[in-house]
Amino acid sequence: MKALLVAALIALLPAAALARPGLDASIGPDGVTITDNDQPVLFYRTKAADPADPGRLNYVHPLYAPDGVILTEDRPAVLPEQRGVFWGWRQVRLDGRAVADGWFMKGLTFFVRQTNFDGERGGAGVLTLRVDWIVNSGPELAFVAREVTKVRIQPLKAGARRIDFDTTITPLVDGLSLGGSDDAKGYGGFSVRLVAADRLVFGSAGKAVAPAVTPVTAGSAMGFSWPGQPGLSKWAVGLACKVDGRPISLWILRREASMQNCVWPGRVPVALPKDRPLRLQSTLIIRPTGK
Repeated sequence: MKALLVAALIALLPAAALARPGLDASIGPDGVTITDNDQPVLFYRTKAADPADPGRLNYVHPLYAPDGVILTEDRPAVLPEQRGVFWGWRQVRLDGRAVADGWFMKGLTFFVRQTNFDGERGGAGVLTLRVDWIVNSGPELAFVAREVTKVRIQPLKAGARRIDFDTTITPLVDGLSLGGSDDAKGYGGFSVRLVAADRLVFGSAGKAVAPAVTPVTAGSAMGFSWPGQPGLSKWAVGLACKVDGRPISLWILRREASMQNCVWPGRVPVALPKDRPLRLQSTLIIRPTGK
């Protein structure tokens, strides 16, 4: 009798009351959707949408502002290789020989072996992904590294959202190295393809920053905003990156249809010794501007 009474009371509750409050995750066949009180926060793609483009996974898009505005682009008409919030290096080398281009997703793909989402005290949620790096440019597949990425999503605080990406890459082979583009730009590493990039304003350490073709030296954090842009002017995005605990202060900044990039390691490839983890940390803060 008591069980029937409880069931009847539940049936009378509105659907919203039955929803799990706070941050939650829906793990599907193509990726993970993170929500906060049923409002979308981000989608992390774990499987390529097109079998002909097998390297296009292991990235975030869409990334949402707290009011539901989409802040990122994926496969844009200009520079379609760019994809939301992503990690990419133009040079993936084995024993000094170029074997893949992770930026253009040529010769390198990923296999997401495990996906978990856990809540934390205080309301944060952590999405953990365990990923194999696979070089497929040769006659045989080569498993060259193992990646563990933890995406820690904070609940809203004063209308702002903090998202921390903590990635550890452990080489499984000798002779692996990563490098940015082999030119004066040297772009590569943690990147964000924001919407309406041609209307962005940049700032670091309280000062305006002018974009340039080559890397710009600024503070350890960069701010991006869209003053006067309908639907976007109320939001600003902050970005900060570290490599093995060292802040990155070199930036590729674009006020045109392109991405924004914490530059690491630059043009010259950096060797990653076998079994020695490399830790990459990046923080995004989406905050209201008060406008």
